[in-house]
Amino acid sequence: MLKLNELGVNLFIKRAKDISPYWENYDLVIWKKDPSGYTNIKGLFKNDSWGMSEKISVNSVGVWELPKKYVKYFR
Repeated sequence: MLKLNELGVNLFIKRAKDISPYWENYDLVIWKKDPSGYTNIKGLFKNDSWGMSEKISVNSVGVWELPKKYVKYFR
């Protein structure tokens, strides 16, 4: 798991343009274009197309824990 503070999340949003991450209050939402989002519970319509969203909330320590698959955006 990647443990990021607010500055780290802002850096992730700046570098990961292909998966369209954005802030939703204090949650980090990662959206990937995927036509199956139309029928999925995590589906979200954005930028005139369907995709899958993944919401990552801040924990009680003030850290966002991202899965390891997002390490490539910090190299």
